[in-house]
Amino acid sequence: MLPLEKPPAQAAEFSLVIMMDGWMARERGPHWGVSRRQERTERVAWHEIKSAVIYRLDQAVKTAGGRGLLLEKYVVATAPQTDPVDFGAAVHAEASRRGLGRAQRVYVVMDGAVWLWHLARERFSEATLILDFHHAREHLMAVGEALYGDDSAALHAWVDPLLNQLQKSKEARVISQLEDLQQTEALTTTEAVVVDRETRYFAEHRDHLHYQRWKRSGAPRGSGAVESLGLQLQRRFRTCGQFWKRQGLTNLPRLSVIHKNQDQRFLWN
Repeated sequence: MLPLEKPPAQAAEFSLVIMMDGWMARERGPHWGVSRRQERTERVAWHEIKSAVIYRLDQAVKTAGGRGLLLEKYVVATAPQTDPVDFGAAVHAEASRRGLGRAQRVYVVMDGAVWLWHLARERFSEATLILDFHHAREHLMAVGEALYGDDSAALHAWVDPLLNQLQKSKEARVISQLEDLQQTEALTTTEAVVVDRETRYFAEHRDHLHYQRWKRSGAPRGSGAVESLGLQLQRRFRTCGQFWKRQGLTNLPRLSVIHKNQDQRFLWN
């Protein structure tokens, strides 16, 4: 009798993290080389380079000093003025290469840019969407600054308890307090505009603020990894005196992505 074949080993479960953001690149404008003295010239043009970082959650560790470190990650960076639809296709393709279809859970972490949320809902409809905690903090700070101006003590006395509630997944209380603030008749016109804007912002993201729950599961609360990628690319492509033509600012980031993803074997194919 032939020996029974061993069943294939079951692949270990893992979670996938996708972070997306953008940073501004400096190009030579349509009037590059024209004297600065001439009025109405566009010597420099700024355009966004959309970027992403993809990694497995089990590849996120901390150093002895407590600093976060990714043992393995993969990146996406597209040419200036790439349409969000095309960027989304590129991120989805790279995520698929890295196990998107086999991941037990997928977390997508972003700031509040509207185009990012449209992209995430279209391309990663089954994923858990997370609003970067630091951007949530900035929006609460905007309300505090509108209410208390330069009075730092009063500002933090109002903001810090709300941040503490966010960290403990009590976002419903935060939104409720903002809604109560909307009804305050003593608000000036400027204050009311800010409070209304930020209340709508948090109401729209009420399902993306469960920070304590995600902390327990090991998921990131911030998009620091993709912001770090943006800084790395800026140090290479936006240093003093660098003003790129479109061709250079399209091709060189591609080479950087190939290197970071260890895809050199595909370079000459």
